[in-house]
Amino acid sequence: MIHNSNVKTPNRDARTGRRLYESRLRTEQSQATRERILEALIRTMAKGVATLSVPDVAREAQVSIPTVYRHFGTKAGLIAALGPYVGTKAGLMPADLPHTVDEIGDAVLEVFRHLEAMDGTLRAAMASELGQEARQAAMPARRATHREVMRRSAPEVTDADLERLTDLSVALMSSGAYRVYRDFIGLSVEDAADRAAWALQTLVRGARAGSRSPS
Repeated sequence: MIHNSNVKTPNRDARTGRRLYESRLRTEQSQATRERILEALIRTMAKGVATLSVPDVAREAQVSIPTVYRHFGTKAGLIAALGPYVGTKAGLMPADLPHTVDEIGDAVLEVFRHLEAMDGTLRAAMASELGQEARQAAMPARRATHREVMRRSAPEVTDADLERLTDLSVALMSSGAYRVYRDFIGLSVEDAADRAAWALQTLVRGARAGSRSPS
């Protein structure tokens, strides 16, 4: 019998044994379903519901209730997944984190431009009671990102000052602060970003100068 040595056995996932293209397809389908459910959650929340109903979300997403639980585990898991998803979808953190204090201005402007462009449905969802719950669930990860930016910008400050700078960074770059700049003061997106960046850079430089001063 003649064997064709040019015929290759399809590559398989070492963990599951599935063919790699099948594994990739399953992963892509799973991700698409997950995003579909989260988008349905956003639309449901935008209607102003006070209590999350998994059946309502499943119906809005046109998937089964077990599908929702398979992807998120629990109702709390569904809410917890919303914050990171919204953060990525709405660009609430810059794609490239600043490495120096001088780069903070560009990062703030990027975030504020995304906040300005946020669609009404997403804004209504995040302003709801459930949206506040999602924000709280996402806050530890959000603070960790801001802390990393502050650590890069002011590596010599004490841990206590780093935490203070982190809190101020979260506040100055928040959607609430942006709305004050835009809706109450009447600043443009660019001017709002300029004010927030100036305040944050001034605080960072002040903390750095204080850490270098003799006690």
